[in-house]
Amino acid sequence: MTEELKWIEDAIDELGQTAIKEDNTYWRATYTEEDRKGTALLKRWMEEAGFCTYFDQVGNLFGKIEGNAKDVVLTGSHRDTVRNGGRYDGALGIITAIAAGKALYQKKGRPEQTLEVVALCEEEASRFLTGYTGSRAITGTLREDDLSEKDERGISLKEALEAEGYFDGTLPKARSDIKQFLELHIEQGGVLEKTGKQAGIVTAIVGIFAGDIYFHGEQNHAGTTPMHMRKDPVPAAADFISALNRWALTKGTDLTCTIGNITIEPGKSNVIPARLKLTFDIRSGSQRLQEEARAKIEALLQQFQGYTPKVVYACQDPPASMDRENVSALGRLAKDQKIAVMTMISGAGHDAQIIAEKIRTNMIFVPSEKGISHSPLEFTSIRKIEPGYRLMKAFLEQAAWKK
Repeated sequence: MTEELKWIEDAIDELGQTAIKEDNTYWRATYTEEDRKGTALLKRWMEEAGFCTYFDQVGNLFGKIEGNAKDVVLTGSHRDTVRNGGRYDGALGIITAIAAGKALYQKKGRPEQTLEVVALCEEEASRFLTGYTGSRAITGTLREDDLSEKDERGISLKEALEAEGYFDGTLPKARSDIKQFLELHIEQGGVLEKTGKQAGIVTAIVGIFAGDIYFHGEQNHAGTTPMHMRKDPVPAAADFISALNRWALTKGTDLTCTIGNITIEPGKSNVIPARLKLTFDIRSGSQRLQEEARAKIEALLQQFQGYTPKVVYACQDPPASMDRENVSALGRLAKDQKIAVMTMISGAGHDAQIIAEKIRTNMIFVPSEKGISHSPLEFTSIRKIEPGYRLMKAFLEQAAWKK
């Protein structure tokens, strides 16, 4: 193992230690003590690698190697984690970016284009449910209303930013100097492992259509109310879920539909419920299918008007296409490097999909062992990281160092 790869392996473990809370939960929520520890470590590593560091108004950490031109090639990922998550999701993309930048700078000197590494904040909605705070700041799409969003303790995003000393009272403006963004990330699925491919070149990131649906019934005694006299929202919701799932199955691999949480009120075994709330998460690389999903939900709910159904949409993020020219360029570089790759659509959301709305963007996936992510069991060996890392370095060399 090279010294470069050994550093990456050790850095994953060292950064992981900063996310362990007092109750031994692994969780780096944004603007917390765990985040401060992790960010300080990343900042030190960037500076040791030769980067000049700075923060923006939302706390994104940047490391910069000034080039002959002011145009910026940006690379990195997010530093926050889900509660009880793993050490590789997000963190690997930052650590490999630092390592690649350092190695290329030491070997080739000052780049032609300015190279920046970024440790983005709040991708996972780890503290504020809207999420993507860091990438929306870069693209200038963070809104005034977003600053009033509150965490589970009632602290607003604006208050959290002010407490950390990041916010200067003005919303971040879109970066106009960034010409290319590259994000290396674990796949978070088992396709690469199953197919034996060493890396994935992402062509698109699915859109996410999500929200809550409420069914209302009549609360009553479970023992004294005959079945034919009940207005129970649970069977109605079950019929709705079954119908929606049958529709989703007709779309093959082009769409996923998940009912992730069901809350029944009052939730007692001897009480007919008064209300049921369910969450839905529908993902597809097709904007047309997203729109069809919305129409399907609304049509199905018409069949349950006796239960006064209500739908509250949390998001309808459109699919994001990666830069086609650089998808091809990554393919050629992989061939030159003798790396077995496949093109693939990402079924998970990433900062790349937000940044792709404004900036040429691409992603590289490395395998996830057993396809596990968002779990303490999340793991990718350095042997499995190495091919994707080589591809990342080759791309950054071409993008930032070649005239």
